[in-house]
Amino acid sequence: DAVKMISNMVKNRDFKGVKVGVIQSFSSLPLRVHQDEAEAAKLHEKANKKKRKRDREKAQIEDELKDASGTVDLTLLAKMQAETLHAITLTYFRILKSHGAGKNALHLLPVALEGLAKFSHLINIDTVEDLLEHLKGLLATVDELPLDASLNCILTSFSTLQGPGRELKIDQKEYVAPLYSQLSRICSSSTIQHTNLVLRCLNLAFLKRREFSNTRVAAFIKKLLTVAVHVPSYCSASMIAFARLLFHRYQGTHQLLENELDVVSSGKYSPFAEDPDYSNPFAAAAWELSTLKFHVQPVVSKHAANASLLKNLQLPAESPDNVYKTMLNNTNNVYIPFKLSKKNHPLRASKQKSAKRQRQEYRFITPRETKSWHLKDF
Repeated sequence: DAVKMISNMVKNRDFKGVKVGVIQSFSSLPLRVHQDEAEAAKLHEKANKKKRKRDREKAQIEDELKDASGTVDLTLLAKMQAETLHAITLTYFRILKSHGAGKNALHLLPVALEGLAKFSHLINIDTVEDLLEHLKGLLATVDELPLDASLNCILTSFSTLQGPGRELKIDQKEYVAPLYSQLSRICSSSTIQHTNLVLRCLNLAFLKRREFSNTRVAAFIKKLLTVAVHVPSYCSASMIAFARLLFHRYQGTHQLLENELDVVSSGKYSPFAEDPDYSNPFAAAAWELSTLKFHVQPVVSKHAANASLLKNLQLPAESPDNVYKTMLNNTNNVYIPFKLSKKNHPLRASKQKSAKRQRQEYRFITPRETKSWHLKDF
């Protein structure tokens, strides 16, 4: 009932004066029932009603037994969750459609997309097709959206396609290319907080699914390393860690670690290309790793050195998410981990040598007798 009241309130106010926290509260609901399962539960309930009308006395006894046992009716639970999910998705879709209609709901768009990403696995196939059509419309103007809204739009698309949208034969390149164009926006100080969201999108794009284009993966590795040079250390280390995962999973990208003089390719690398397929990443080398080896933060320099040597990550301690959370916490506490190297001071070493010389024992040898008169003792 509370969800329905909020949904009606958002509709009546036409998104004016609606706070982000109101829509964000939907994400905390523990919904588990799929829409198809809920429809089956409704049909089952209708069939039970017909039986109960035939035998009212037996139905009354069953109701009394249920009340006495104190157990939850699974059919009723599925029905309530289905109605709640319907009200939530309806509110989310109204927010998505309002962006195209020019209404003032842009501040609610990132929260709505985040909620759709969470509940997309519960939506049936008909709703998935409508959702993907709306997401395509948003991705057409992805550069005009706030970064959190654009990343949540990409995240919702991947989670939907890997959930109920698996049956739809859709080329996922339409959602990979916008992600590539949004990586450079993370360099700004106002958007650096969305690094964790970028890592989630990359995880769904390249680790949860298999990418068959090595050129596309190499373009993302090159862009990640370029961004890692210009961002703070807690963001830089997590991006290098993710690049190491891509090196390990896609061995065709190892050409980036070769010397540029040994690389045989035509053309030049295009870092400003919006499509990763046209960036020609194999025409360049991952020179950023040689620069990041000398980073002041030892964690960043360690990841850069291990990436150039193709060493595997020690999971889960060195996973990108853990690296980001640990280093962000260290940055907030103004803590930089360091290795204590015990080296003797050069002056101290000379003193120790002189002390050793003083402790040495001297042995005197008695000279032999000689015929030389000047050596004899008179």
